[in-house]
Amino acid sequence: MASAVSENTTNRVYIASDEFGWLPAKVISTNGTNATVQVKDYEQDLQIPACEVSHALGRSSSSSASPSTLTKRHEKIVATKELNVDVSSKAYSDGVLPLQNVDQDGKLVQVEDMVDLGFLHEPAILYNLKARHSQGIPYTRTGDIVIAVNPYQWIDELYTEEMRNFYAEKLVWDSVSQDLDPKSHVEPHVYETSSLAYRGLAVDGQNQSILVSGESGAGKTETVKILMSHLASIQSKNNQVVKSDIVERVLDSNPLLEAFGNAKTVRNDNSSRFGKFIQLQFDTEDPTYAAFSGKSIPSAVLAGSKCETYLLEKSRVVSHEEEERTYHIFYQLLAAPDNVKSTFWDGLSGKGNEEFAYVGYTDTDTIEGETDANRFQHTLEALSVVGVEGEHLRDLMRALCIVLQLGNLTFGPDPYNEENAIITSNGELEKLADLMGIQTDVVRKALTERTVSARNEVFKVPLNVEKAKDSCDAFAKEIYSNTFDWLVNTINEATCAETNYKENPKCDFGLIGLLDIFGFESFAVNRFEQLCINYANEKLQQKFTLDIFRSVQLEYEYEGIELGEVTYKDNADVLTLIEGRMGLISVLNEECVRPKGNDNAFVTKISAVNKDSEVLFRDRFFQDWEFGIKHYAGAVVYDANNFVTKNMDTLPDDLNECRKESSNSIVSAEIVRNIGSGRPKTPASTKRPDLLKKKSSIVSATVWTKFKNQLTELMANISETRTRYIRCVKPNTMKQPRIMQHLSTVEQLRCAGVVAAVTISRSSFPNRLLHEQVLERFMCLDKSYSRTHPNGDSSQIMEDVNELLSRILKSLEVEKDDGKVVKGFVCGKTRAYFRAGSLEYLENKRILAFGDLAKDIQRVVRGFVARTKYQKLRNTAIFIQAQVRRNAARQQFILMRDASITLQCWSRSIYARAKLVQLKRHERATRIQTAHRTAVALKKFRKLRAAAIKIQACARGARQRPLYRAALAEAIEEAKLENQLKMLQKKLEEAEARRIEAEKRAEEGKTVVVYKDGNDKNDDSTQNQPSRPTGAAQLSAHQQTLMDESGKMLEYLRKEVFKLRSQNSQLRADFELLKENNQRLMDANASAGASFAALNQHAKQLSKTNIKLKEDVAKYKKESHHLSMAQIELKEELKMKQGTYIAEVHSRLSYQKAMMNIVDLIQEKCTNHQLVEQVLALSDECESNYMNGPTGVDFTPTKNRKSSGINISSPGINIQGAQSLAGRFKSFLFSD
Repeated sequence: MASAVSENTTNRVYIASDEFGWLPAKVISTNGTNATVQVKDYEQDLQIPACEVSHALGRSSSSSASPSTLTKRHEKIVATKELNVDVSSKAYSDGVLPLQNVDQDGKLVQVEDMVDLGFLHEPAILYNLKARHSQGIPYTRTGDIVIAVNPYQWIDELYTEEMRNFYAEKLVWDSVSQDLDPKSHVEPHVYETSSLAYRGLAVDGQNQSILVSGESGAGKTETVKILMSHLASIQSKNNQVVKSDIVERVLDSNPLLEAFGNAKTVRNDNSSRFGKFIQLQFDTEDPTYAAFSGKSIPSAVLAGSKCETYLLEKSRVVSHEEEERTYHIFYQLLAAPDNVKSTFWDGLSGKGNEEFAYVGYTDTDTIEGETDANRFQHTLEALSVVGVEGEHLRDLMRALCIVLQLGNLTFGPDPYNEENAIITSNGELEKLADLMGIQTDVVRKALTERTVSARNEVFKVPLNVEKAKDSCDAFAKEIYSNTFDWLVNTINEATCAETNYKENPKCDFGLIGLLDIFGFESFAVNRFEQLCINYANEKLQQKFTLDIFRSVQLEYEYEGIELGEVTYKDNADVLTLIEGRMGLISVLNEECVRPKGNDNAFVTKISAVNKDSEVLFRDRFFQDWEFGIKHYAGAVVYDANNFVTKNMDTLPDDLNECRKESSNSIVSAEIVRNIGSGRPKTPASTKRPDLLKKKSSIVSATVWTKFKNQLTELMANISETRTRYIRCVKPNTMKQPRIMQHLSTVEQLRCAGVVAAVTISRSSFPNRLLHEQVLERFMCLDKSYSRTHPNGDSSQIMEDVNELLSRILKSLEVEKDDGKVVKGFVCGKTRAYFRAGSLEYLENKRILAFGDLAKDIQRVVRGFVARTKYQKLRNTAIFIQAQVRRNAARQQFILMRDASITLQCWSRSIYARAKLVQLKRHERATRIQTAHRTAVALKKFRKLRAAAIKIQACARGARQRPLYRAALAEAIEEAKLENQLKMLQKKLEEAEARRIEAEKRAEEGKTVVVYKDGNDKNDDSTQNQPSRPTGAAQLSAHQQTLMDESGKMLEYLRKEVFKLRSQNSQLRADFELLKENNQRLMDANASAGASFAALNQHAKQLSKTNIKLKEDVAKYKKESHHLSMAQIELKEELKMKQGTYIAEVHSRLSYQKAMMNIVDLIQEKCTNHQLVEQVLALSDECESNYMNGPTGVDFTPTKNRKSSGINISSPGINIQGAQSLAGRFKSFLFSD
């Protein structure tokens, strides 16, 4: 047991790893500078736990664990291995392995303030942060430094209104004793930093600064927003504050800067591409006046803010990596609705990202859960809050359109001179000129020519294609930078307290500065921008180091320890190299002034001038343009290409004049930064604007010089304030919550200066423990020691600790030349501080002491094992005896149970056979009854069906006979009319034929017979025979007489013929007239006859239909009356049956429940199984009789035969079937 405790506390260490930074391990043995450790063979960071012991709890101590023991972690088996570690390497300070901070059980000791760690070193910081991050706790404290690990998720409970009020109450408004640290009452949080800064301003009257740093994606911007929101909410006790327009402007200014200064990068979707220093201005209350008012804490009201920006990444305007984006505002503008875009510029309507070369394709349209279109709406609202509306808003957006349009210009060689460049996209050029409000030729010449002055002469020098494109890009960068500066100036004018705070505009405002600056950067290729950023971090690190030294000084003074022994490493040599007399800034500025200055010459000069510097290095494998600097966070190799060009960063006069001629007020304005005020200003505020125009670009201030002046002014402002630090850490590159990658996190801790702070605080005393921990851990090393004051106060406990450590560390005392003895420890008021090697010495002695105590423990354990073995044997004998008796009794019980079961089976079988016979008889009877009922029902059904068929036949006959007679009479009448019509037509045709024959005969000169007897058959031959001449001798008298009469008759006939011919002519004329009239009459008669027949037929049909409808109406009325009466009767009958059914159901349920209770009671109380079986049979029979009793309600389901319309399952009359039959009969009678 003692060995297990020692294993869990003193042999758990960390070892350095090239792949994972630091790994937890267990020391197996040590031999001088070498140590053998056991470590798990992890494959990735996800497998490494913050504490390995927590996964091994509950295992038996007697298990035979070997070095290859496998441990399950993240569903994967991890093997262990043994390694030999050289503890004399540079990774291990003082030649010892860093110990883990674990308790007696081997679990990791987590602390909120890492100053409280017993073993404070780099791996201890790493694993403490990892343990808290894996639990969703993003904030940890190291003295006055708050380390914020990006959780990659919004944790609601950390940022509620109650949490804001809690920190404000605890750290601002509550009166805390000066002897206690106010941070000890709360957990680490950024609200802690903001609350202490507010209290320092309101109570102490000292301006405050909060420095937020970290690499891209670590959460700096979000942390600054949280700080600003909290500082704006702390106005008075209980946060009873009235919102004002100034507070709204201050809070809305940050999203505006994000829109114009943030972009998506590989590391972060919302990365700030500039640095900013926001000074919140507070109207602080005079302490004396507050005391007279009864206030214990003076109030401070947010009155305004000022903002200073640094190093905007202008190169991102014209180019960016494929997976990155340019600034958010361009995507927001292009994602706006067309009706909004057309108000700024018609050329934006219908255009997307791919239509503009500077923007290009992107697969990202959502940043932090919000689309670009929604963000643009928020940007417009924020611009409105700071006063950018109307023409100013239009000019601002058109300035962005000018930048976009410059990217669409294309250049090509001049056909007449290939060395000169021309603009090949004339359409895009015209759009650009229209946007700028100047002529097209002015823009073309400004982009393709350069004005060169030499010996009081001015020349126009054409540019080639490459230089023209570079000139276009430089113009776009300058316009965007000018626009960004104008926006910062506008925000400052809208938020500064001097012009916007009306309550007390002449007061001396207190300041709380928030610095959101880029962290230390080291990439594969580091350029001019990285050098400027790292230079700024060196300046901040110097300030940070001094502040840490001051905090260590205060701690040692509080603990009563001499300060002369504290040493730390300064970075003054790096700053001297950069900003010294012959440093990098001076040499680079000299190269910018020199006519033929170049990047290689700059590298050569700094190497020659600073060859004695220890922080500047050049490897023999370096290129001519490469050099390296040993920064505080590590060595960085820089690529000096384009250093001279980027440092000058001057816009040619041609482009500058073109910009000034623009009608856009933002583009044409010349914004000049005022370093002292932190705000840009226009040339109107300068003394000699005419000299500014004539000033040469060569002697103007370079980028690095401007940045140095800004940085110097910033450091001067910060040095006058109480500075607080927040270090943001990016735990992993996958942007996943609760995962930490070791190498990148350790690198960030080094770059953030956290490790340097630990080094300073532990330079003289690397380890420290609380007094109670010292007594608890090391009292076992001196058996003769006993505490003098077991329950004493802090001073008496310090005396006990001093006495104990003086005894056990006597061998480590060193006597100096002056006779003064230096002990291996120093006792403070609350902690014991150990010199290098002292705590390790005590831990080793503790292991040996545990070994001495192991023998006593083993003796006790052996006695316990022997007694336990005897007790087990005795208990085993008793158990065996009990089992033997139990088996005998069980055998007898089994025999009796088998016999009783046999008897029960025999009785049940007899009863079952009788029951089977009864069931078979019941089944046969049921079948007979079923067959009988079926036959009766079928007979009744057939009889009803025959009656229905007969009724239907009679009904159909009665209906069809009158119809047939009427139809037959109509047919006879129609046949007569048709015969008469045919006879008339025949007679007409015969008359027509006779007329035609008469005309023919009349034309031939024959006699026309007007009247013709039906009996004369040869009238024509008789009347038309010609006279035959005969002689007188041949004729008799009678014949003569006849001749005479014939002559007279012929004469008469001639007269009659003449008369008839005249009449014939007259009749012919009349006949023609009659013929014509007859034809007309025939046509009219045929039409009238057809119409009459149709009308007559229709009238008859209408009459029949009317009669039928009247009869149907009468029948339907009568039937409706009968149906309504039947329906009422059915409803009443259904209600009666429903009540009967419900009552029967309740009765049945009650009966079943009572029967079940009776049966259950009999089964439980009765021991006669045969009687129980008889009772069960009687219960089933009673239930069957009850269910089919004389109630008239059948509970069995019935099946309706829908095809016949008769429900044979119901014993009564089926009204539904009767209604169906009546309906069929009516449908037959009244069907069309």
